[in-house]
Amino acid sequence: MNKALYLLSWMIMISIISSCANNGDKQSIGTQTPAPDSEKVTLKVVQSLMTPQRTAELKKLIGQFELQNANIRIQLITPTEDNADDAILTMLEDNQDIDIVEVRDITAHTYASRGLLVSLERYLPEWSNYSLISEDARLMARDIGDITYYIPNSLYQVQLYYRKDWFDAKALQAPETWEQLYFVGKQLTKPELGRYGFAFRGGPGAANTLTSMIQDYNGDGVSSSDSMFELDGTTIFAGERAAEALELYRKLYVETSHPKSIDWGFNDQVNAFANGEAAMLIQDSDIIPQIREKLKNNEWATAPLPTGPQGISHYNVGAAGWGIALQSKHRDEAWAFITYLSSAESNRAFADAAGLRSIYSGAIDDEKYSTSPYAPYILMANDPIHYRGVKRPSHYTNFSEYYQMGTELGRQYLQNTLSTEALLETFDDFWQRQRNLANRQ
Repeated sequence: MNKALYLLSWMIMISIISSCANNGDKQSIGTQTPAPDSEKVTLKVVQSLMTPQRTAELKKLIGQFELQNANIRIQLITPTEDNADDAILTMLEDNQDIDIVEVRDITAHTYASRGLLVSLERYLPEWSNYSLISEDARLMARDIGDITYYIPNSLYQVQLYYRKDWFDAKALQAPETWEQLYFVGKQLTKPELGRYGFAFRGGPGAANTLTSMIQDYNGDGVSSSDSMFELDGTTIFAGERAAEALELYRKLYVETSHPKSIDWGFNDQVNAFANGEAAMLIQDSDIIPQIREKLKNNEWATAPLPTGPQGISHYNVGAAGWGIALQSKHRDEAWAFITYLSSAESNRAFADAAGLRSIYSGAIDDEKYSTSPYAPYILMANDPIHYRGVKRPSHYTNFSEYYQMGTELGRQYLQNTLSTEALLETFDDFWQRQRNLANRQ
């Protein structure tokens, strides 16, 4: 009896050991036991820039990350497009429960100067890919006092889009100057048919085109590192041809654009082009996937930016990326997600889906960027005499006020309730004060 009991005990023990060994083998080949909900970390991620293709790819990458990290869940928060940056600022300032925010070159200084972002400097030595991203991406990442507060997810640069079928029907060529853009736009404006020459943007973001035109009319006198100023220290708004540029800006709206475009933002102007209401548009490459969904290949084309009287055009390389909110209680997990999104494979997939430039070196030489509709970027990059990159004035603490003025005062100017001289004097005074303030700090 004792022998039978002894034998049974050994059989049970062997069975238990065998079971444990098998379970150990399964775990060693990668099978993970899902973490209990109480042990999971939820990262709240707020995006600023949205297109259907971009958001779809981001959600795909989130799903892949969650599969590889069973203890982390990602909650994507998508504010309204036109006030996304204001919404993010409010979330940061109100200490809301968020972990990662999409930071843009035009918001980075505001967030960082108010102490709302975590410096990523302590993480960078651990991330080997940092040395592999492009020079443009590193410059944008370290644009705030040479401290990295965000890792870019893509690079932005505008070019000209035009309705090739409309141009061909009238034997017109893509405009090379702002004057040509205006004259071609007038020829293609047919209000009775619901067609206009130019997809104007008078709402949020209006200051971009206004500024570019004034810079282009200042020609080679513009400072590349301080683009609201001439090399002699005066502002671009005091330039002798600034008034000419500003008056052409108003003519573009009055004579070639939809009357409602005084209120248009990003989505409005892109939809106007894609839906057949406008012949020309100046925008970043992230709109290419949207246009491809609406128009046939032979119906549209791209071209370099229009130039000013000296044959010079000025452009910015912008960026958006991921930063960690100061209030985040899960900073290490947030950094793990940012580095996942910023890997070469993930970033190229994201950039391709969004129609943007990858942050990795060599991307500009890929076949994608040497053929239409991306070819103008290569043409402009290879012609620095006529196409000159300039830095946004984001290093000035109050620079965002200028973009608000561009919309608010620009609207008054377009409606003829503010004169050319008054608008230029207001902008000139604003930037002189900003430089004086910066010099005192």
